[in-house]
Amino acid sequence: MANSDNVIRAGLTPKLRDIPNLVNTLTYAAAPASRHVVKPLPFAASSTSTLYDPPISEFSVVTTTLAPGQTEGHRKIDGPSITIAVGGKGKIRWADGSLDVVRGEVVFIGADIAIDLFAAEEKFEIYRAFVEV
Repeated sequence: MANSDNVIRAGLTPKLRDIPNLVNTLTYAAAPASRHVVKPLPFAASSTSTLYDPPISEFSVVTTTLAPGQTEGHRKIDGPSITIAVGGKGKIRWADGSLDVVRGEVVFIGADIAIDLFAAEEKFEIYRAFVEV
C-alpha cells in the first residue's frame, strides 16, 4: 500500500472501519528482528555517503555527512530524488548551477542529474530519498 491513497481503518476515526479486511491483509510470520534491519552500504567512492536500500521498490535513502570544506560527488540517479538538510549548511552543485542549503530546507533533484555536495564552514548533514525507475 506504499503507493496508494487507500487506507484500511480499524479505529480511532468516525470514517468507515473495515476490521475484517484489515486482519485479512496482515502477515503473522514470526522472524528475528535482524531479518528486518536494512544494512548500510557505501554509496559513493568516499566513506561520507551511506546507502540504505530496503527490500522495496518505492525508495532508497542516502545519508551524507561532510566535514567543513569537504565535497562529495553523487552519480546520476535514474529517477527523481528529494533531499532534506538536517544539520549545518552547504551547497548542492550540478552541471549548470548550484544552490545554498541550510538545515531544514528541502530540495528536489530531477532524474539523471549528477550532483556535488559541499559543506560550508560547519558540518553538513543531508538525507536524499530517491527511486530508480
